[in-house]
Amino acid sequence: MIRNPNPFTERQTCLLKTIQKKISEINDPDHEIITHESYEWFIEQTNQFGKIPKIRFYPNSCLAKAEIIEKAGLVDESRQQEIAQLRENIGIKRPRDKISRIRARLFESEWNNIMLKAKKATFTIALINQLFCSMDQTMPIRLPQNGELEYDPVHVRLPPDTVRVPETLP
Repeated sequence: MIRNPNPFTERQTCLLKTIQKKISEINDPDHEIITHESYEWFIEQTNQFGKIPKIRFYPNSCLAKAEIIEKAGLVDESRQQEIAQLRENIGIKRPRDKISRIRARLFESEWNNIMLKAKKATFTIALINQLFCSMDQTMPIRLPQNGELEYDPVHVRLPPDTVRVPETLP
């Protein structure tokens, strides 16, 4: 048995589930309220992680990301009170940035950490392909997924409908 089969922390899992709900709301064709919300995926070059996928929400990405952070329960109220107390002691009346921008930066930080894990996993598969497969073949990504998810899907901690593993390999 694997020591820790879930690569994500509880915070990251909550964030991913909340992002999934937000995307489902945007994609829902039978919306009760018509909104002009949308999103797009793009690749961004970061100094720390290199090229990673990012998500941008429209019309206001900052507010959408802040809302996701709040719904995911990632706002630490005791920490916020501690920061407010420090500001009061120093004499700073309010933060330079709005709360929504602070939370959007928290979203970006968590997202970067999640994508770093995904990038490392991709590099691991690429290295295995390079070391153990001949030039005309590669190990399908579904092969390790099937092996892992057959094991015990409870450890992945995602609803069963979000993880779709084909029954047979092509």
